[in-house]
Amino acid sequence: MTSPRQPMTRRPTDAEEKPAGDAAEKARASSIANLRGFVLWTVVSLAIGLAVIVVVLRAANYDPTPALTPELYRAAHERWKAKAPPDYDIEIRVRGSQPATYRVEVREGEAMNALRNGQPLTSRRTFGTWSVPGMFATISRDIEAIERHAAGKADRFTPRLILRAEFDQTYSYPRHYRRIEQWSTVEVSWEVTEFRLVEP
Repeated sequence: MTSPRQPMTRRPTDAEEKPAGDAAEKARASSIANLRGFVLWTVVSLAIGLAVIVVVLRAANYDPTPALTPELYRAAHERWKAKAPPDYDIEIRVRGSQPATYRVEVREGEAMNALRNGQPLTSRRTFGTWSVPGMFATISRDIEAIERHAAGKADRFTPRLILRAEFDQTYSYPRHYRRIEQWSTVEVSWEVTEFRLVEP
């Protein structure tokens, strides 16, 4: 007894398979192109974002105060000593970890009275800290740190500093000073907000 004949299945010809293969290939190519476009767009967006952040940070931290070198410091100090008035009042605004406003009265070259945020300083030996010679003495210690590093004589306690300063054109007192410790967030700056000669 013969078994019933199974219907024969016909395999599609190459011509019939090609359109389906072309569609899949086109979909794959389109997907790759879309992925490349997305990656490129992401990279460009990140680059633009970083550039904007750098510009904003530079603008926020821009300081036109000139860099201070040992030579500039010594020249300014000599000009001050040559022109220093004996009697003056000075007010300095300090920024940093201990912000304050100091006012010092100097008579005949000596600091006679000093205020911190309007309150008198009680220790007479601290009166001169914010006189002009006192400010130069503070800067000189920072200059020494820079020179020790330059000479290879710094120890691990010697800070690496970036110094900026602007000196008064007439009397050469340090009108604006900025002390930045490299690789840290420590920064101290001051600005002379008043310098008034006093008649003897």
